[in-house]
Amino acid sequence: MSSTMNKGKREKLDEFIKNSSFFDQQFAKLKQEAYYAMDLEGNYVRVNNVCEELTGYSKEELYCLSYNDLLVSNSFDYVDEVFHNTLNGDLQHYECKIYTKDKTQKEIEVTNSPIIFDNEVIGVYGIAKDITKFNSQKLKLQESERLHRSLIEHSPDGVIITQNGRFVYANTVASILLGGEKKEDVINKNVQDFIPKIVESHLIKCLKEAEEDGVASELYEEKLLQLTDKEIDVEIKAIPTIYQGDRAVNLLIRDITERKLAHEVMVNSEKLSVAGQLAAGIAHEIRNPITAIKGFLQLMESGKSYKQEFFSVISAEINRIEIILSELLALAKPQLDKYCNKDIKGILQHVVALTKSQAILHDVHIQTSFSKDSLEVLCDENKLKQVFINFIKNAIEAMSYTNGGMILVKSEKVGDQSLIIKIIDQGPGIPDEILKKIGEPFFTTKENGTGLGVMVSFEIVKQHDGEVQINSDSNGTTVSITLPLSSSLTS
Repeated sequence: MSSTMNKGKREKLDEFIKNSSFFDQQFAKLKQEAYYAMDLEGNYVRVNNVCEELTGYSKEELYCLSYNDLLVSNSFDYVDEVFHNTLNGDLQHYECKIYTKDKTQKEIEVTNSPIIFDNEVIGVYGIAKDITKFNSQKLKLQESERLHRSLIEHSPDGVIITQNGRFVYANTVASILLGGEKKEDVINKNVQDFIPKIVESHLIKCLKEAEEDGVASELYEEKLLQLTDKEIDVEIKAIPTIYQGDRAVNLLIRDITERKLAHEVMVNSEKLSVAGQLAAGIAHEIRNPITAIKGFLQLMESGKSYKQEFFSVISAEINRIEIILSELLALAKPQLDKYCNKDIKGILQHVVALTKSQAILHDVHIQTSFSKDSLEVLCDENKLKQVFINFIKNAIEAMSYTNGGMILVKSEKVGDQSLIIKIIDQGPGIPDEILKKIGEPFFTTKENGTGLGVMVSFEIVKQHDGEVQINSDSNGTTVSITLPLSSSLTS
């Protein structure tokens, strides 16, 4: 384009700007954006006050500059191309970097439009906005998102995002945990697909509360069904979140199948240990009815007259042996968790019957004081028996050092929500430094002890939403076990 033509168009541009109310209106209206007009060479011919703030140059200085004078070098070619596209009559929107007067680098968002007069382009007018802070924040957000995604992808736990009960995101660990090979194997599937049909699940309730009410769940145990139909034990926490602008739930899932199996092995090992330690007392308890039965049989064998009542006595003694052996087998035999409502009095009576013989061997008398009320707890009966046997057995052993005495086993209601079982002995007491360590794995003061008995007992009570307290002085030790009443769990 010749300089003569450009000069003529520059004169038209100056005249147009001078006489056009459009520019005056735009300059008056735009208070936040830089507004300007350029000739066909890219020289500034009109700028507003925001242009001065944006560039650091005065209006007079800007009128001596073109857009190229402000550009960072790596933006030259791109912006030149865009500028010439505008001269061809096209609206252009782009981002670029400029230097201010003090050489500060800024990022700007630009919209350029052609100025058309008498059907020909005579110049360019545009709007520029400083987006330096916005882009910086955007970059930080992107970096944060990348870091967050990397942490999720490399998390040792499964991470799943659900919306309306459907998986919309899963990391690799979660997909493998649920029986898939890649994330796509579980994404878009329904949560219900992973809940065993015969298992009472809390997951749906937790998802609903998190997504609709914004309430995070506690960390709890759940059974899930893999794509291969294999059941696994997991710990789950549901956390409300936002995913792609909508409410969602972030599920954190940890596989605890191996941990539970290891725990069951430990519990069953302790059961066998307790059963073995009770064996001597059981033998003593069984010997008495066997002696009685043998005596009656000898009388009958001798041909002497005998009464019909002999049979009822023999039958009663056999029943007693059967009860004792059944209790011992139930204690030692590994069983699946089975929770049902049980009267605590009946459980304690069975335990006292089972430990009574061992107590007699150590000159210890077990006395009971049970609440007259029927106090039911939702429990695994066999596991609670294991707890009570363990603490009573410990009390008996402690009192063997004080030449016997009395153990009191009592139960009573506490308020409307719970009950308390107390096992009170007259042993020598437990020193404070030892009392602090009770319940720690493998801590024991017994020569042949494992230290697992009390720890397992603590864990079982915790599984029943209860707690154990041990108080001791020189006059003896009191073990207090608090459990929720089953009525409080359904109210």
